[in-house]
Amino acid sequence: MFNIVNYLRECRRVLYVASRPKRRDFEQIVKITGLGTILIGVIGVLLSFLLNIV
Repeated sequence: MFNIVNYLRECRRVLYVASRPKRRDFEQIVKITGLGTILIGVIGVLLSFLLNIV
């Protein structure tokens, strides 16, 4: 059964350990995420073109 007290204790522990990322780390995360999004978009467009040609 789900124990709400343990869940809240774990949430508090995670929030206590977690910290805001440094500016450099945040910029790196944004760049990697952006590149991944662009890459998936390009693959989608290429597949769409290939499937429409056939």
